[in-house]
Amino acid sequence: MDAVAAARKQAETKARLKRALLQLLETRPYHDISVPEIVLAASTARCTFYRHFPTKDDLLLACCEEHFAGLYRHMQEEPSYTFHDMSLGYYSYWDEHREFLQLLQKRDLLQFFSSNLDRFLYSVAAGAHEAEDGSAPPAKMIYHFFCSMSAMSGILMYWLNSGCKESAEQLAQFYVSFLAEGSADDPDCRYYHEHRTYPFKPTLV
Repeated sequence: MDAVAAARKQAETKARLKRALLQLLETRPYHDISVPEIVLAASTARCTFYRHFPTKDDLLLACCEEHFAGLYRHMQEEPSYTFHDMSLGYYSYWDEHREFLQLLQKRDLLQFFSSNLDRFLYSVAAGAHEAEDGSAPPAKMIYHFFCSMSAMSGILMYWLNSGCKESAEQLAQFYVSFLAEGSADDPDCRYYHEHRTYPFKPTLV
């Protein structure tokens, strides 16, 4: 078997295992699902499972990472020049793939999803920064990134928990209004916009 055919076969096997886990999650809690059940549903062998995934959590992570990569491609395809553009790309992807989120919600797996999503997006952002100037991101950039991601994911989780009623456009506008109106109402932020410095002794900022 040549390298291309072998890679294709590996990808197909991984895809079957991911589909099997997600299908089992439709009817069973995650912690009640065993590796033997997954390989049976995927029509493969236990040794094959462990060749690709050290643990069941690694398989679940692969299911999430497939969507993380999809989110990244989606956001790359859309213009992202403003906070509105960026957040609209983010929320429109998850609106389109809400069934995956609802399945994780049903099985109490959203914390696993959220922590790994932030880690994935940070690795992309940090890699882009390093490629641009060859250095690791400064601490301020790292904290800004996670603050922004916490707000975006918080809106996403509330939307999901409250029944997915709003559109992606509405969610994007909630996010931008939080940034704009929140800063406008804060005395420290108003001071910075007026004087371009802070009313306290800066450390990292």
